[in-house]
Amino acid sequence: MISRTMTLCLACALAAACARDDTGNAADGDQAANAGAPEAAEQARTTIGEALDTSVDHATFHQMLQSAGLAETLGGVGPYTVFAPTEAAFAAIPEEARTRLTSAEQRERLIGVLSHHVVPGTVTAQDLTAAIDRGTSGRAELATVTGANLSLFREGDAILIGDGGGGRARITRADQIHTNGVVHSIDTVLMPSDGD
Repeated sequence: MISRTMTLCLACALAAACARDDTGNAADGDQAANAGAPEAAEQARTTIGEALDTSVDHATFHQMLQSAGLAETLGGVGPYTVFAPTEAAFAAIPEEARTRLTSAEQRERLIGVLSHHVVPGTVTAQDLTAAIDRGTSGRAELATVTGANLSLFREGDAILIGDGGGGRARITRADQIHTNGVVHSIDTVLMPSDGD
């Protein structure tokens, strides 16, 4: 079973990685509020952690973040970019596998899986698209807080993310801007490679 120290170390790694962010994209609450949408204005006043806590579509993801001791981190200063699997994404995983992942014996693995969904800094859909356009053969890589890379590419207008386990997720709702970063909803749970 993973110790509280390891969880705190991961939280420190998240903060340190964010301090090294050079994307230059700050999460600007005023910008989101000026977009005119009441929902965007409300998002701009909450942290990622608070938003996930109240999101019906991310209830399982938030519950797992709490089990792993990471929910509080995503309520911190940031900034973070979170690729948040929806309820449908978790429903696609067999119940036995979900139960096993959330067991006390698998806590370290759970932290690894959840951390594979977090990137330091604020990376908007526009940033993702620009990186893909600049990348080789229409692909780009994005480092997670664990140091493992996610692959980015497009399929039509959709942005897709390849994980370390050979799977891929589609961004279904982009640019949910919060005070400490941005959330992109995705339709598949990202899995790190066995070596990550």
